Amino acid sequence: MNSFVNLKINLAYAEVVVFFIIIIFLFLSLLLEKNKLKILNNSLIVFLIGFGSFLIYDSMSIDTTYILNRMYVTDSMSYFLKGICSIVVAFTLFYSERYLNELNIPSPEFVLLALFGLLGQFIMLSAHHLLTIYLGIELLSLSLIACVALNRDSKISVEAAMKYFVLAALASGFLLYGMSMVYGATGSLELLSIYDKLLGGQINNVVMIFGLVFVVAGLAFKLGAVPFHMWVPDVYHGSALPTTLLISSAPKIAAVGLIIRFLIEGFTTFSADWQKMFLLLSIFSLIVGNFVAILQKNIKRMLAYSTIGHIGFISAGLASGILNESLGLTVSAYSNTIFYVITYILSVLGCFSVLLCSHSGKIEKDDIQDLKVIVNNNPVLAWSMVIFIFSMAGIPPTIGFYAKLVILKSLVNAGHIITAVIAVLSSAVGAFYYLRIVKILIFDGYDLKSHPIKSNSIGFFHSSFISINAITILFLGIFPGLLMDICFGVINNSLDF
Repeated sequence: MNSFVNLKINLAYAEVVVFFIIIIFLFLSLLLEKNKLKILNNSLIVFLIGFGSFLIYDSMSIDTTYILNRMYVTDSMSYFLKGICSIVVAFTLFYSERYLNELNIPSPEFVLLALFGLLGQFIMLSAHHLLTIYLGIELLSLSLIACVALNRDSKISVEAAMKYFVLAALASGFLLYGMSMVYGATGSLELLSIYDKLLGGQINNVVMIFGLVFVVAGLAFKLGAVPFHMWVPDVYHGSALPTTLLISSAPKIAAVGLIIRFLIEGFTTFSADWQKMFLLLSIFSLIVGNFVAILQKNIKRMLAYSTIGHIGFISAGLASGILNESLGLTVSAYSNTIFYVITYILSVLGCFSVLLCSHSGKIEKDDIQDLKVIVNNNPVLAWSMVIFIFSMAGIPPTIGFYAKLVILKSLVNAGHIITAVIAVLSSAVGAFYYLRIVKILIFDGYDLKSHPIKSNSIGFFHSSFISINAITILFLGIFPGLLMDICFGVINNSLDF
């Protein structure tokens, strides 16, 4: 009989802490008066930032350990990415508070669903068994679906939630069917056991490849890669801005961490097969995401297709690891992928924070042309937004330029020259709609100087954190090695190639 000591459940303290925080927050939100909920929310935000910082610090010294009968793993990558997710969720809650009150969306419900989603992300990042992988994915998905439907007064939000639910159920079916085929081929659900069986070669390769295709398809849906992207623009558009930020930020980090662990630790011997799948996902996502984004007039739909384009770069990074050929290039490729997704989240968090803080009134203004009032309304927000847009476009000296550069370097090192060329051309197309936002934001905004607009005071803390976010993007753009070295060390210490 396994005891808590044998299971080493203490090493999963991050999940335990978040679980108890959910329970405590639930009871306090029911007991406290409405005017004291803001104090509770702010206390939670400060705790998540501190807890995330501690996880990042702890990731630098932790050893790889398998716990819960090898269904779970704790290592540098999982702790580091959990810390990033915790901080990103904290800032999502921080920027969303005023907006939720204006639209009469219950703040405690949004916070609780965000915490359940964070718990799902933690499980995804440490899952080492197909069942725990599925548990984490579904906990995250159901939390996000409920968040989309929180804006009950909006028909488009309810419609988006239904679409998301149906398509997520379809993706889960793909995932489960693929897992069942993997189990049928190997007789195991645990990643190391699957790797050992595949290495032995005594399996049905046809069944295994079919199962892998279905699993990759299910994971690609969660990531939002083409052709499994159908839900992304509709859900982004139909969700309230806080929910859109919640969906577009931390879950991407968890999904990338899960895919890296799943494919490398379980299916290294089939790397030639799944790398081709991710190459195709990358090419389609780069082309569709960037070209369709040009046609969008709604800012959330434009950012949705922009996200799909960035998923193309992330998929390219996942396909660039030259497993069993060059260890250095392999570690570099996957650390570049982690580096890219973190820098992308920094930019996305900044963009949506500007949209959330510049919003006023009970009606959402989603048209791109609405951005032109920001420069006259609040110049700090406007110029910070310019930096975020430049980073997403990959324009120096922002960190987004270096992030795209290292992915292109990984593609060239892996011999995927055509994909690298497509990525460069797609980025050039993407620069068009990004710079169009800058033109509307700044130049069209200055044309409104003759029409006085009431200044929008967003508060010292909001303005300060948005400015710090923008400065961080510029600073890391000048000194990218600071973050790149951390990502390289995290991957090198965690994964057994």
